[in-house]
Amino acid sequence: MPQRAEAGDAAALASLDEACFEGRERWSEKLWEDELRASDRFVVVQRDTHELVAAATFQQVVDTADLHRVMVHPSRRGLGLAQQLVLAGIEWALGRGAERMLLEVRHDNHAALGLYRRLGFETLDTRPDYYGAGLDAQVMSADLPLRPRGADHD
Repeated sequence: MPQRAEAGDAAALASLDEACFEGRERWSEKLWEDELRASDRFVVVQRDTHELVAAATFQQVVDTADLHRVMVHPSRRGLGLAQQLVLAGIEWALGRGAERMLLEVRHDNHAALGLYRRLGFETLDTRPDYYGAGLDAQVMSADLPLRPRGADHD
């Protein structure tokens, strides 16, 4: 069950980040400390016993929530943890009055793209070389509350 990260989770978040991202894309422990302290952020985690195995961070900017990062330890992928974290962030955003959510995702991250599309996110734009040479970002958006694909629309 996802839960809000604790102030002392920065080192564990940085370690998880290292397991999930390549060198230049990694966030430092200091950056995670800042993320945990910011009043406009929501860092949600999934633990297995006491080990942090997944996390996501969101930011509220007026009526828009930004999904900054989703991380699932490679040994725990495919279990639906990313979806649980994103849904927890959307619930937080709705509680703060957000009307839409934005995110950027690497063009070659097919698992994440599939999840976001299933949840109802649509691609707005592409940012060439956003993550480095040849690594484009898909900018995606969804109105809140979500209308997942295949859901009945009134």
